[in-house]
Amino acid sequence: MGKELSERKKRILHALVDLYISTGQPVSSSDIQSKYLPEVSSATVRSELSALEALGYIAQPHTSAGRIPLKDAYKFYVESISAGDSSSMLTDQETAFIRNRFVNRLNEIEDLSKEAAKIISDITNYTSFAVETNVSNIEIEEIKLVPIKGSKAVVLIVTNRGMIANKAIDLKSDGLDGSYLDTATRVLNRVFQGRNIKDIEAFELGEIDEEIKGFRDIFDEVLDILRIYVSEHRDNVFVEGALKMLDYPEYNNVEDAKNFLSVISDRRNMSELLPDNGSLEFSVRIGKEDSGVDKCAIITAAYKVGDEIMGQAGVIGPQRMDYKKVIGVLDYIKKTMSTVINPIGDDEQ
Repeated sequence: MGKELSERKKRILHALVDLYISTGQPVSSSDIQSKYLPEVSSATVRSELSALEALGYIAQPHTSAGRIPLKDAYKFYVESISAGDSSSMLTDQETAFIRNRFVNRLNEIEDLSKEAAKIISDITNYTSFAVETNVSNIEIEEIKLVPIKGSKAVVLIVTNRGMIANKAIDLKSDGLDGSYLDTATRVLNRVFQGRNIKDIEAFELGEIDEEIKGFRDIFDEVLDILRIYVSEHRDNVFVEGALKMLDYPEYNNVEDAKNFLSVISDRRNMSELLPDNGSLEFSVRIGKEDSGVDKCAIITAAYKVGDEIMGQAGVIGPQRMDYKKVIGVLDYIKKTMSTVINPIGDDEQ
């Protein structure tokens, strides 16, 4: 449909969506004319609005009311947004807020997706979610044992994505000394270093029984930590600001609210909101489009750690959501996670 529009119609349609997003009220021709096209008469704007209505981009709720955008108008609007310049869509305070929140989480890889969802919801004031994918596709770089007291030690498991475990364990041996733990650390690293976490579930002990002799209790503890991590982080879904959607008049209807809360409380439903292609480009869906969530828009974007896609983050909001702000936030989140997290592996090499 965009090819049918003249430049003036495009400007008017863009202005109408802008105004409706900010006010939530039908937009009048005089508002568009005075705020966006002062060089054009109100009569000309009204004529163009009638044409846009005939093309199915906008509607007039009542005869004397202004116009509201329809699904195709939002699609046109989103296509005009360039995600590559996210910094221009956010304030300096917002970009600093995002970066500082991630810097404080550098060594807590298991919290990054959850933190991303919180940041997105805090800045946009919409319901946000993050879905970790391929979480088990993590390579172990180093395991460290740090004595604390008595027969206790802390297990530190460092991967190509940062530290995934920091847990105290009880050991059967009393009076542990530094040489015992140093030897145990070397043995654990010979066994685990360079292995992929997803292979841990099928770990065969027969081939390494002799190697771990004398350290079996420690080995079993580490193996349990890794297996629990894999089981707990498979297709991990984090949802933040679940009730924020209910602040918008579009979801004042009880049935709509119940349906929305039902969808976002189901992990499988949330995973299905993601696009199938796993592309790093943005996916924007407006209206139901088989998402199970009506009267809303869903924007998602994949994010990387190193060269690997770690997961996808997204926002669910009303159709008149602030697309520029949301796309700007998601784009800056992608860039920040990539530039801030990558040095973890670089520094430890």
